[in-house]
Formats: sequence, structure tokens, C-alpha cells
Amino acid sequence: MRHTGRILFLMLAVALLLTLPGCHKHVPGTAATCTEPQICTECGKVVKKALGHEPGAEATCAEPQICMRCGGILATVEHTPGAEATCTEPQTCTVCGGVVAEAKGHTPGAAATCTEPQTCTVCGAEIAPAAGHKVGATGACTVCGKQIAQPNQQYTAGGSGGSAAPIPQEIVPETKNSGHYNNNMNAYYSGAVLLCGDYGMEYFDPDPSGSSAYAGVVNAFAAKYPHINVTSLIVPKCCAFESPAGYTDPYDHTVSYIKNTYAMMDSRIKKADAMGVMSRHKGEYMFYRTDHHWTSLGAYYASVAYCQANGITPYTLDSYETVIKTGYIGSLYSFASRPACLTANPDYTVGHYPHTGYLMTYMQGGAWHGGTAINAASNSYAGMFICGDQALTVFETDQKNGKCLIVFKESYGNAFVPFMLDYYERVVVVDIRETTDSVATLISRYNVTDALIINNVQAVISHRSTLQSKALS
Repeated sequence: MRHTGRILFLMLAVALLLTLPGCHKHVPGTAATCTEPQICTECGKVVKKALGHEPGAEATCAEPQICMRCGGILATVEHTPGAEATCTEPQTCTVCGGVVAEAKGHTPGAAATCTEPQTCTVCGAEIAPAAGHKVGATGACTVCGKQIAQPNQQYTAGGSGGSAAPIPQEIVPETKNSGHYNNNMNAYYSGAVLLCGDYGMEYFDPDPSGSSAYAGVVNAFAAKYPHINVTSLIVPKCCAFESPAGYTDPYDHTVSYIKNTYAMMDSRIKKADAMGVMSRHKGEYMFYRTDHHWTSLGAYYASVAYCQANGITPYTLDSYETVIKTGYIGSLYSFASRPACLTANPDYTVGHYPHTGYLMTYMQGGAWHGGTAINAASNSYAGMFICGDQALTVFETDQKNGKCLIVFKESYGNAFVPFMLDYYERVVVVDIRETTDSVATLISRYNVTDALIINNVQAVISHRSTLQSKALS
């Protein structure tokens, strides 16, 4: 009886359990994720718990931490802001370099006048150059009324078809060998600029033994491309000709520096003696008074030296049609913290138009743009010549002689290049400080026959490694 009662009890218990809600066997639903469990589709009970996130690399200000399983963002880190954004520079993160705030852009001041540029009221940068005087028949500027020239006074560019343009009384003709650089005070430094009266300069006294490292780069290029006619042209600085009293005249050191650097170059490399040609014109307007560049007159004399080295008959200076723009205050003015002595005798810019027709294009921002070798609307060095510093510029000219010149340059080359258009069917200009296709690619693409490496004496030192990485790429 005892056993029978126990059996009956168990049967009743089983019967009771069968009447309760639930499953004999779960039916799993969607698989468990990082945040959601897997549940039974019949009874709703949890079959498998949520998996939880699997953290990836720690978060940085550039990249969040994410789950390696589901890709969800687990943690972020804020940027660490650096210096406040300026007119031209964004605010960046001091950790990752990312942009925190965009550059603000310039705040334009008063509009440019004949002699004064428009500048930013915040940072002082030039926004628009001085327009230059527009001289009427009476010799007065038709914009501001200032008497610039005597009535009917003319400056003739010369040569057949040459143009004529009024020249202000205060402008000394570019080829006159006196009156351009007036050293009427004891010279002194303001920043890196040596102020010498109404003009300034970057004073540079080179090692007369020359630069074997620079010569080595030019030699390596010539050896890599033995089928190309290679010319080296080293440009002197203003200080070689116009150093003030009380300072060592670096003329002799500059001559030796260039001569000895050339002597270390392979004999098949042409050496353009720009120093020799320019020395015969000391005192002429070969360098700006308020800018660290040479003028187009200095560049012309260097082009004569290039032609002499390569058996080319150069055009005479008086054969060029010209444009003259006045009222230019250049880079040395800002480098020297804007001294009044440099505004006392503003520069003027002369553009010498090529004799030949041409089509100019340049690469900027990943796109090709049209341009002009001489921009008659600008009075500045950067604005007048070949649209300034561009990574790659190509000229296709009317000179159908099958010759293509590639020019490796820093900014001194800008005023020089227009003179080359008259001697080559194609001129390819490479700024050694910018990124382009490899030089090997450019030489092949444009069927280069000639190469010019042109640098001023200071850039020979400061840009040697840049030239090496560019020219040998």
C-alpha cells in the first residue's frame, strides 16, 4: 500500500506540471548579440545571454574605440586644441594634428590705392597689391592726381614694334647704373634684413671654397640622364653688388663660391656665368629695394649668360616690349617689421614680354589652369611672373624646333623663365619645393632635351636636399 500511494503521488505531480505554462524544449530565436540575448520564440525565456562588447584599441582624439564584434562606438576622446585659429592657419589638435577650427580668413582693410596695398586689419598680410599710378597725357595720375611725369615724357621700350609708356620722375630707368640704391644712413639689422638707407637686403657672405654637396646633386642628375643637355646657373644676391659701407663686401667670395662650385661639376655640364654678365651692370636695377628677389633686368642678364653657355644668340634688351608697374613694397618690408625707410622709395616692376606666342598651363589643387608669363595687372614679383610659385607649369610655344627645356627652380626662377620661351618649343617648370610627378615621368612625358638647374647662392645651401629629392626622383 505504501508503494502504491507513492506512485499515485508522483503521477499527480507530473500531471500538475504538465498543466503549468512553459516549454518542454526551447525554440531559439535570433542569435545573441553584444547587447541583446537570444530568447525562445515559444516562451520568451532567455536561451543565451547577451555576449557583451569586445573592445578594440583604446580611443584617441582621431579614432573612437569600437567593438571588434559589432562595430559599435564604445568610447571617444576629445581633441586637445592648440593655438587659436588665425587668418590663414586653422586651430589644430596638439595630439593628432586634426583641424579643430578652420582658418578665419583675412579681414580686408581699406581698398588698395595707387601706392598702398590692401591689407588684413588683423594680421597685416597683403590682400591686394597697390594698383600703380595710371599716368595721363598731362603726366598726372588719373586716379589719385599725383604728378608723376612731365607732360609727354616717355620711356621707350625700344626695338621694332616696341611700346612706349610714361615713366614717373621718381623712377630711375632700370638700365641706369646709379640712383637705385641710396645708402644715406648707417646700416643696421631689423630682424634678418640689413637696412641700408632706402633699401634692404638679405646679407649673405658665402664660403669661397664652394659647395661640393650641391655640385654632387647636379652631377648625379646629369649622370642619370646622359641624353639631356644640362646647364647649371647659380644666381648672386643683391649683397654681392650693393653692400653698405661698414660691411664686408661679399663680391669676391660670391665669385669664388660660384666658380669653385662649378669647378666640381662634370665637364659636360654647361655653367652659365650669370655673375660675370651681371657684374658688368653693377648699379643697375637688377634687384628690388624692398623685396628679396632680383628684378626682371637681373633675370635678363642671367638669360644672356645661359644663352652664351649654350650657343644661343640672345635677344637684345631693347627688343622687348615692356610693361612698368609702380608702387611695389615687397617682402623685406614685412620681414623687417615695416620700416618707414623702405616706403620712402617704392619699387617698380618691369615685365618683358616674350617675342613668341605661347600657351601656358599650370597645376594647382589637382587641376590645370591657364596663365600668362607676364601679368600686366600686377606690380609685385609674385604676381607679375608666370603666376607665381606653382608645382608644375608648362609652356607650349610657337618655336617649332623640337627642343624642350625643363627648369628646376625656386622663386628666383620665376622672372627668368619668360626669357626662355623664345628659344624652346616647350618649357616645363618644376618648383623644387613642391610635389609633382617624378622627374623621370616628366622627362618622358614631355620629351625633354635640355635641363636647367637655377638657384640663388643662398638656396644652393638651403634647398640642396630639396633639389636632390626632386631632381633625382
